Amino acid sequence: MKGLENKTLLSAIYYLEQDELTTSEHENIKSQLLKTISRKNIAIYNINHQKVNGEMQQDTSISDEFLKLVRQEKEAAFQTDDYFYHGIFYTDNQGDFVVIAREPKAEFNDQMHSLLQILSFVSVLGLAIIFVVSQYLGYIAYQPITHFITQIKNRNEINFNEPIVLQYSYTEIKELTTTYNTFINQLAQTFHVQKNFIDYVSHELRTPITALMGTLEVTKQKGRTIEEYESVLQQLKQYTTDLQETIDQMMLLSGAKTNFELSPVRIDEVIWEIVENQIIYHQADIKVDLDVVNDQMLTVNGNNQLLNLAIGNLISNAIKYSDNQQVQIQFTTSENRLILQIKDTGIGIDPNDLPNIRQNFFRGKNTTNYQGKGIGLSIADIIFKIHHIELDILPNQPKGSIMRLTF
Repeated sequence: MKGLENKTLLSAIYYLEQDELTTSEHENIKSQLLKTISRKNIAIYNINHQKVNGEMQQDTSISDEFLKLVRQEKEAAFQTDDYFYHGIFYTDNQGDFVVIAREPKAEFNDQMHSLLQILSFVSVLGLAIIFVVSQYLGYIAYQPITHFITQIKNRNEINFNEPIVLQYSYTEIKELTTTYNTFINQLAQTFHVQKNFIDYVSHELRTPITALMGTLEVTKQKGRTIEEYESVLQQLKQYTTDLQETIDQMMLLSGAKTNFELSPVRIDEVIWEIVENQIIYHQADIKVDLDVVNDQMLTVNGNNQLLNLAIGNLISNAIKYSDNQQVQIQFTTSENRLILQIKDTGIGIDPNDLPNIRQNFFRGKNTTNYQGKGIGLSIADIIFKIHHIELDILPNQPKGSIMRLTF
């Protein structure tokens, strides 16, 4: 259509500017016109919609409405089954005219058909070349991967930590191999640590227990008042009990204990016991909202000591990381399941830390100002899994965290 626009303008200059052009200029315009369009496809209409120039025969496709449209819009176009039409409004010293040029579709259709044939041939040839080349490149590309997979299949529990070695490879596979070898090395180290975990913990914690017991013996050998004896003995006994509980918790964390005696436990009684201790020892501000119609849903099958430890860790964390601000504990039900939510308005959990927050000894980036070893949530998560309790960690608004337990 852009070419037809140029031909229409050239037709207007040829027919309407003849009196204003020199003979040579007009001959030049005529030469260009004859090379581009036949005068049988040109028509010029005056203000009365009468054809005044051009050799186009009477064409019923050119209506008065189209001529009016050209005068209004200064330019317009349309097409029929046989022709493309383009009209322009042209002002000359002889008056205002509408110049229309048309171009047969047959030539255009022939060109499009030829172009389609060329594109089809090129497409088929291109696909054939791509197929052949891809097969060859695929063989080259997959050869290192095949060797990689073969070596992995030859690994077992004895030699699984041996690195993958490829003689011929390319950058991406080299990076994959390096990553795999690094991962396997870390995994081997983890298995080694896991294997010796209980021995290390027992050694490190039982040593101070032995020292404490020795202190008891020394204390007994020296004369003291009854009050002094009672005070020292009570303190050392408490230390010993704490260390023994730590050993039990670490054994649990290592996965050494997986079977526990389970019996019906009232979750609300567990919560009230924890709340009472937190208020007495930490002057905690805790609000408990019990919105459960059916009291039977508060009874679950579990281990009272473990549940007290796990839920106590969550509540203790909520108090600690909110700087002893109010902690809300809500009991609700949903789809015949008991929901327990522990909400605080503390420092919250960085979203980047969420994937790792349940790992052993992991502590969030924003907890550096708070004491802790990073095992409380790990232990709690293990206990909840034993009891088939779902733990979801959610952000609280405007700040803080929500620990949601679904029984």
